[in-house]
Order: sequence, then C-alpha cells, then structure tokens
Amino acid sequence: MGLASALERRKRLLLTPYKPDIWEQELTNAGLLSLFPKILAGLSQGFIVNFPPIAVTQSPPNHSSILSYAVEFNMIICKELDKGRYLGPYPLPLIEHFLGPYQSSPLSIIPKLGRPGKFRLIQNFSFPLNPSTESPNMSINHNITAEDFPTIWGKFSLIYDLIARLPPGSEAATRDVAEAYRTIPLHPSQWPAGVVKISDTMGCIDTNLAFGSTPAASAYGHIADVCCEIFRSHGIGPVDKWVDDHIFFRVRTQHLDKYNDSRRSWYQDILTHSPEPLHSGGRLWFQGRRRSDSSSDEFNKDCSRPLTDLSSHSPRPSHDSLFSYSLCDIDTISRPLGIPWEPSKDQPFSPSTIYIGFEWNLQAMTVSLSTPKVTKYLEAIACWHQRDGHVLQDVQSLYGKLLHTCAVIPRGRAYLTGLERMIKVCTPKPFLPHRPEKTIANDLNWWQHILLSNLASRPISSPPNYVNISAFSDASSSFGISVVIGTKWRAWRLRPHWQSLGGKRDISWAEAIGFEFLIYTIATIKSPHSAFIAFGDNTGIVEGWLNNRHRNPSANEAFKRIHQFIHSLPRKFYICTKYVPSESNLADGPSRGILGHPSALLPDIPIPEPICHLIEDASPSGALS
Repeated sequence: MGLASALERRKRLLLTPYKPDIWEQELTNAGLLSLFPKILAGLSQGFIVNFPPIAVTQSPPNHSSILSYAVEFNMIICKELDKGRYLGPYPLPLIEHFLGPYQSSPLSIIPKLGRPGKFRLIQNFSFPLNPSTESPNMSINHNITAEDFPTIWGKFSLIYDLIARLPPGSEAATRDVAEAYRTIPLHPSQWPAGVVKISDTMGCIDTNLAFGSTPAASAYGHIADVCCEIFRSHGIGPVDKWVDDHIFFRVRTQHLDKYNDSRRSWYQDILTHSPEPLHSGGRLWFQGRRRSDSSSDEFNKDCSRPLTDLSSHSPRPSHDSLFSYSLCDIDTISRPLGIPWEPSKDQPFSPSTIYIGFEWNLQAMTVSLSTPKVTKYLEAIACWHQRDGHVLQDVQSLYGKLLHTCAVIPRGRAYLTGLERMIKVCTPKPFLPHRPEKTIANDLNWWQHILLSNLASRPISSPPNYVNISAFSDASSSFGISVVIGTKWRAWRLRPHWQSLGGKRDISWAEAIGFEFLIYTIATIKSPHSAFIAFGDNTGIVEGWLNNRHRNPSANEAFKRIHQFIHSLPRKFYICTKYVPSESNLADGPSRGILGHPSALLPDIPIPEPICHLIEDASPSGALS
C-alpha cells in the first residue's frame, strides 16, 4: 500500500482495541461523560499528547546496540508492522514528503533483566539534551510535563491505607493491560514527532503512543482512570491502579453494608476538605480528615459510589459467592469495552497478592518486598561490590531499588544518604566512574542483612493517634543539650572541642543528639500510649525525621541509632516531629545552661558509646567537670 493511502486509511481507522461506542454508552449511563470530555474524541480521532510541531527535519543516528542486536531489533520492528501500529517501512525522504518535517528519536535495544532472550526497544525522546548543529531541535520531551496530563496513581501509601480500612476477610486480585501504551492511538498531528528510523535510509510512522515519551504513563493513565470509574459505576471496588497494573479488592457480602457506611463517612470528610480533586504534579487525589500528626487521609476517589452485591448476577463457585463480586463480573464489563487484559499476568482473588513489587497479605495484614524483588536487589548489591568505580546510572539504579524497599522499611532511608551524595558527585560527569565513599559499603552491608533476613516487611495498620505530652528538645553550641517533658527536664554539657574530637560536627549534630535523648527519655515513661509528638525548633531535625533520615552525615548517625532503638523495643512506639519557634521551645533555657530545680529531673539515660566522650551530664546530680 502506498504511503498516501496508508495515511488516509489510518486517519479513518485508528488502531486501538477500545470500542468508542461502548465507552460512550457506559459513560452516558454512569453520568460521567461531562467529566471526561476528551476520551471519546481521543478514541475516535486519536489523542493529542502535546508533541511539539516539527519545523525542521531531525533524524539522528541510532545507538550501536541496534547493530549488535540486529536480529532482535528486526523482530521487534516486524512485530509492530504486523500489528499495524507502524506504517512502513518507507524511504525517509518519502515520509518527509507526506508528513512534512519530522523528528525521530534515537533507538537502542537492551536485554530484559531476568528474562533471557527477551529485549526492550528504547526510544530516547529526551534526545538531545542540548541542541547542536547536528541536532538543532529540542527533544520531543523537552516542553512536555506530566502535569499536563494529571491522573490517579495507586501509590504505596494509598494502597496501604486502603487495606488498613478494609473489613476482615477481604481479598485482592491484580490484572495488567497488555501493551498498555500501545493501545492509545495518536492524533495525526502527533505522527511527525514519532517517526521511527530503522536504518540510514528507511523509517516507519508510529501511530500509537510509545514508551519513553513524557506523556505516555499519564496519557494511558487517563484511559485507565475512566476504566476504573466505569467499574465503580457498576458497584465494583475498591479498585486502583499504577499505570497498567490494576488492583481489585472485594469484601465479604456480610460486611458490605457496614463498609458502605464507612465509605459514606469518608465521602463527607472529603467533601469538607477537597470536594474537587487536588492536583500534585501529575497526580490527582482527594484529601480526607486531618490526622493527629497534621497529615491527612488520602484517597484516589471520593468514595461517593457505594459498592454493590453482585454475587447473584451469575453462577459462580461457592467461595466467590461469599464476596460482593468476582473476576467474571469484571470481564462482563471490560470485554465489551475492549480492555485487553494480559491473562498470563492475572493474579486471581486471594488473601494475598503482589502489586507494585510488594506482597500484600490481607489476612496477616502485612506488606513485604516480593521474593523476586528481594533476589533482584541482592544481586544488584553483589554486582556493586564487584566494581571499584561506578557511573551515574549505576548509582541511580541501585539507589532506586533500595528507595523502593523503603516503603516497607522506612528506616532504610537513613542508609541511603551516601548514595544520595554520590549521585550529586556523579551528575556533572555521568559517564566517569567514581569511587564510593566508605560509608556506602557499611550501609549496603546493612541492606544485605535486611534482605537476607527477610526483614523487608511491615505490618498494615491504621495510623496511630499521636498524643502531646509536651516533649521538647534543643541544643546550643555555647552550653549543651536538653530535653523537657511536661514540667520535668534534663541537660547535658558538650565537652570542649566536641566539634572536632574524632570527627567533624556542627550544631545539626548537637540538635540530632538532643532529639535522640528525647526519644530515649520518652521511652522510659510509663504511658498507655504508643505514639508521641516531639517538638523542636530545628527544621533539619523536624523535616528530616519525617523523611526518616538527615542529610548531615553525623546527624544521620544519630537517626540510625534512634531507628535501631525503636525497632528493638518490645512494644509499638511511634514519634512524629513538629516545629515550634525557639521562644516556644521549653528546652531552650536548659540547653543554654539555665537549669531547672533538681526535684524536677527526668530519669537518667545511658549515653551511647560512640558519643560518650563528647557529652557529660549537666544535672545537679551529674558529674560535672
């Protein structure tokens, strides 16, 4: 078929599995058509994803890997041609004649990790980083941001809270959409920015959304948002998703009425705090009630639609009849819409499922790093230790894996600060190998122990209720450190030359030690509560603890000890930090040597061995020098 006729045919018949007429019918029946005005036009005419107009043809060479894996590359191209998503191949001058100026992005191909014989084609839509004589145009991604395509993301914290709210006996299932991005047809105006150069003289026109472009995840996310809304309109849920990875929850019919009552309550909270979805970067979400730690409940939807008992809608196994719906109910809705689930990736309803790399156990109420991820991350650490130097991509890759694990091991953030510093060092010269600082080896040994000991797990529970016991800490370089709880106090003097004895320290370290001593002291108090507010006037401490780490290396060592101490306690123990101005900090006076009455002394605490040579008790009963 000639290029002219191929282009005209594709403009009339876009390539997508979705059925626009069924989508229109479902959206109309659910009263959703006005909420998603672009969806039907996108399905019938192609989606506009803000690819820039191309004024000058730009077709840079592909990466050398295309030649190294020529057989695999040709197989991928043939697959796209067979499926009809690529038009071609055609001579590049002919493409320019019919499309006008076009821009191709360099291609490379890499083996898929852990999948022998499988390869991934990468289209570098971010090339060039800086225009040059050879490549005068900005990259396709340059002026596109995810904020242009806000969508819902079923991120870890949202799924964690959703499961914590579920009634007992609930189950979860996950399903993936096959080749999700490639199901999105592009508007013809976008085709010149998606030309694929397959040789020095030949190219193809990609008429569907491609992985690697900035709007890909969010543009597909818009489709997935509408899918989830359609499911909810039929009473199916809770349902959420991360790009093409969908997670479905179902509750037992015996709990359905009570759970719907809770949803109505959450809906009223949402109406009070965010009747319209909030927009954070490329993410949409709803805010619920305020918590005792000043954070808020977060929801991906407003909970306005009740869940429905569909258990009698079709014959099903006896176990399925105990629940509000089953996979066959999902298929009854999704099949006419044309949603192409990938059967090989289905995880049927069960008390446990894997989603975004974590195993969620609704029976044990725990979430853990999945076994494949544990193996993969241990291998990554082992590979790191085998090399003396690392380029930026090496550091970012390992950091990303371990940061992902911090969702179930929040204290792990304190063991990533060395890698964070190394990323900054490597960024100016990304291809130059750098030697890691010595602390990174110790941190990675900690990570190996956690992963090998199956400790990458945490319980799923409702947020604790933090109580205010008037707990304060402070530090001053002129005198020392103090803590105050209610009307009681204790203080410690910093020894001479504390800033340079066996290391390099500043006031951030002293403030961290004050916070550390406050935690130890709170733990000595007999209290029916397990969650406490700690006040301080140092933003580095307050904000650092909220992120489970401190950027100052010496202060971060104190954070590591605090994490270890809390983890070793036989009971649950939570601390949240809140900022107060210095004039409102009750520990300010004692930290500057204005000591209280001996009768109001707090219990003595042991000073950790690594810092005992830097601090001495300054209370009247202490040993002053």
